[in-house]
Amino acid sequence: MKKLIATILAFSVMPAFAMTADEIMARVDANEAPTSLKSNMTMVLVDSKGKQRVRSMQSIKADLGDYDASLMFFLEPSDVKGTGFLMMDYDAASKDDDQWMFLPSLNKAKRIASSDKTGSFMGSDFSYADMSKRNLEEWTYTLIKEDEVNGIKVWIVESVPISNAVIEKSGYVRTIAYVRQDNFQPIRGINYLEKNGEIKLLNVAESKEFDGYWINTEVQMISQKNGTTTHRTLMKTSNIEVNVDVNQNDFTLNRLEQGL
Repeated sequence: MKKLIATILAFSVMPAFAMTADEIMARVDANEAPTSLKSNMTMVLVDSKGKQRVRSMQSIKADLGDYDASLMFFLEPSDVKGTGFLMMDYDAASKDDDQWMFLPSLNKAKRIASSDKTGSFMGSDFSYADMSKRNLEEWTYTLIKEDEVNGIKVWIVESVPISNAVIEKSGYVRTIAYVRQDNFQPIRGINYLEKNGEIKLLNVAESKEFDGYWINTEVQMISQKNGTTTHRTLMKTSNIEVNVDVNQNDFTLNRLEQGL
């Protein structure tokens, strides 16, 4: 009996590296998220000389079944106030995500074309493609090793696009993710762009738990060329409310064009 108990205990504390890269990334994709989330956001843009520009936004997101929807409006400064962004992030990899920008000066919404999604989102180091979740089946995964980041055990997983079409859509030829072993949350990333020597470094500086959901509250994206930082963006999220009342009418072109 003691031998049986010892065997059961041994299996119950199996080392984390028993998981494969595919299993790890599947768990990342399956992380619990609130059905809806409302927040304020601050975007800090920093150029190579350290000069800063600060923008504030309000955002609302929701899981609407076959897709995740999000609506964002810029509040400050005055030159971007009222600019809106609407996205339908579809679960099916075969369906291209829909994204629109609303420009108050034109009083109309403009659809972001697939060919433009690797471009900068509002002058930041995040692209329009970065705003969407990745589809698992469009990448192949390799577990490189285990490591620690600030005392937290992580898996280091390499992702490679399965086709040139995925490269064109994402803008990346290869990525490296540092995934926490305790909650399957990515906390660092190295994204290799098509141009040799150009990378974007993702760092989750702060993540907090709200009603059982892990929400990233400070995320930084750093653009580098041949090892030199050319620009960086810090995104801070505050005044977070989860599982708020929303409906599909909150995420339509009509609502986007109503503005603030």
